[in-house]
Amino acid sequence: MGFPRPLFRAAIAALSVSTLAASGLVFSAAASADPANPTPVSSTALPTAQVNGVVWTQVVSNGIDYVGGSFNQSQPAGAAAGVAVTPRSNLFAFDVATGDAVQGFSAVTNAQVRGMAASPDGSRIYIVGNFTTVNGQPRNHVAAIDRSGALVPGFAPDVNGTVLSVAARGNAVYFGGLFTSVNGAARSRAAAVDTSGGLLGFAPAVADGTVRAVAMSPDGTKVLLGGSFATVEGVASPGMAAVSSATGARMNWLATTVVYDSGDSSAIYSLASRGSVVYATGYNYKGSGNLEGAVAMNWADGSVKWVEDCHGDSYSSVPFNDALYVVSHAHDCGNVVGGWSSPGTPTQWRRAQAFSQSATGVVLHSSETGYADFGGQPSPTLVAGWSPSINTGTYTGSDQGAWSATAGSSFLVLGGEFTMVNGQRQTGLVRFQGAPEAPDGGLASPTPAPTPTPTPSSPSQGAPAPNESSPQRVALPDAVALGATSIAVKWSAPKAASHDKVTSYVVKTYKGDRLVKTAVIAGSKRLAVIGGLKKSTVYRVGVAARNAHGTGASSKLDSVKTRAKGKTVSATKKPSKVQKPSVSVGSARLRVKWSGASTSGALAVQKYQVQVVLHGRTVKTVTVAAGQRVELLKGLKRHTAYTVSVRAANWAGWGSWSTARSVRTK
Repeated sequence: MGFPRPLFRAAIAALSVSTLAASGLVFSAAASADPANPTPVSSTALPTAQVNGVVWTQVVSNGIDYVGGSFNQSQPAGAAAGVAVTPRSNLFAFDVATGDAVQGFSAVTNAQVRGMAASPDGSRIYIVGNFTTVNGQPRNHVAAIDRSGALVPGFAPDVNGTVLSVAARGNAVYFGGLFTSVNGAARSRAAAVDTSGGLLGFAPAVADGTVRAVAMSPDGTKVLLGGSFATVEGVASPGMAAVSSATGARMNWLATTVVYDSGDSSAIYSLASRGSVVYATGYNYKGSGNLEGAVAMNWADGSVKWVEDCHGDSYSSVPFNDALYVVSHAHDCGNVVGGWSSPGTPTQWRRAQAFSQSATGVVLHSSETGYADFGGQPSPTLVAGWSPSINTGTYTGSDQGAWSATAGSSFLVLGGEFTMVNGQRQTGLVRFQGAPEAPDGGLASPTPAPTPTPTPSSPSQGAPAPNESSPQRVALPDAVALGATSIAVKWSAPKAASHDKVTSYVVKTYKGDRLVKTAVIAGSKRLAVIGGLKKSTVYRVGVAARNAHGTGASSKLDSVKTRAKGKTVSATKKPSKVQKPSVSVGSARLRVKWSGASTSGALAVQKYQVQVVLHGRTVKTVTVAAGQRVELLKGLKRHTAYTVSVRAANWAGWGSWSTARSVRTK
């Protein structure tokens, strides 16, 4: 049963669907081959970057988990409240394999993000929600960002109301919510645009309620809508409707004769698709619906494959490895195969559970008042041994824990408003180790181990093994100490064919042979700042490029020693503008003298450059050491007017040229 009505109404105004986009890396891992008895992911909560507020939605693309919701800060894994805080604005990204934030990813919305989906090629992340600006630019409820968080120009559909869910396929972007027009044309609660933002002919006739979830069939011909609506094209479609992906015309969907959630107090929350099966979760609070658990349906006709009728609203699900993972506030699962009940006081709550993807028996009959009887329907098995302890957060006022589930790169990720997992502080996000998956989403077969790359115990600096798919090796990076506890490292992009486009970089920091830090940097950035180190300590840093096919070999390692004391300086601040130089004139020569550039809050000056210009064209440039303040320039023309200027450079780059001094040789 749902939570009390006042809390429910506050929460329902903010709920969304998490969009599934799983990508797998192949490792040797044992996994169950019996679909009736899945092997669950590990119950150990892995270190994961944290966010405050609430996570409504996630999508994994190219090994990066893009996170949306309502929050304003992130923290590293394990950080205490208020420690190592980074400002955020409803969007965040982290490496799903390491749990570390993606440095260089930055995006800002003026209101919460409710749904996300990756473009088929992974170059775009589509976001939807309550917002009307993204990165300071107008975007009415729908936008696209790239992997660094930069706004994709030109894609700006004009939607006149909140959008809650989104799915992308080919050249089309489908979305649903509570709106009545798109780009000035009538569209009721569901619509589609092309990748330039142009309105498509997809126009389902959803007459009431809200569309909360959108999913695409594997062949691309069908769109499944989920929500609180009751009719589509005037035909009863309580909470679910299949429509044509081209026109939005209603199609037959058998499941609504078995499960139905619509109206003010019930709805289908989420949809998640895998192969020929689509999964839905729902809620019902003394309303006109009947599903609080999850249902598996065949894409072909909507026929029910199985139902789990656990009591307690279910918010999101993800098919991963050989199980379906569901986040909810289940408090009685006594009717399903392998289920449990909590008849006593206090009520037992399980906020994350797993079920087999295959039917293994039938649902028992229920006579409990206020709950539907699914007796005789096919039932999955509730997977024993996996139910992490997740507390309830306070951000939404709804007394809930996890709201979102996704998976990728052999990891299950839950998001929500929780602050504790398995008794340890972990806010908003948490990972669990799973098995690798094959490209079709099934369990992968073990493959021969690849040529070793740096590991925590062996930071290899040998030549990389040839690989036609992963990026080429990054050249030796350049590391520098910023202070007593932080360093910075920069590098050049590897030489690569067009099909090896880099999506991100993995930066690993070692103390001796022990890996102490891992950072993931967006592909458009080639600078990382590594903090939390020890003073007066030598570290070694390596960088590897990653693309859609995998991670390339690590670069050779550059060594750097942190400072003993002093303030931390900026890695990106360049020297100040050098003051106008003084110039002594000789016969066909100039003696140039200047004052040192200021480096307050910046790294020290490494060198200076003197430039001589004749008629707008540079005729001589000389670079000198940082300690030099005088330079004699020879080989110029006699009796000729020149302008002379000076600039300074540090590790971050060249500062501005000084004001030029005009002189004339003798």
